[in-house]
Amino acid sequence: MNKILTLALVSALALVLSTGCSSKGNIMDVEASKEAIYTNSHSNEKVIKAIVKAGAKTNWKITEFKSNEVVAEKVGSNETVSSSIKIFDGYLEFSNNSQTSDLRSAIKNELENLDKAHR
Repeated sequence: MNKILTLALVSALALVLSTGCSSKGNIMDVEASKEAIYTNSHSNEKVIKAIVKAGAKTNWKITEFKSNEVVAEKVGSNETVSSSIKIFDGYLEFSNNSQTSDLRSAIKNELENLDKAHR
């Protein structure tokens, strides 16, 4: 009886953990396709340089946080806006999409300029 109870508990735990992991992955894929900025095949270093250049043009302070993430901050007269920008394989994700439209546009332009330079 003790072995059956242990087996049932382990099976239930495995089911719960596998369901949680697989659903989280699907959510991330949906977000990536909806709000992502695609970077083509540029290296993280080139993408970060493009983000820093775009930030300078739009008055955003860009701080490198990790090799695949930066933090963007903009201080206005009444508020400070911030967003982390994560660099994935082929696309960028912003933690704050709604208040970073000027930075997002500038990054897209810089990435297009990188693409033109490779032609």
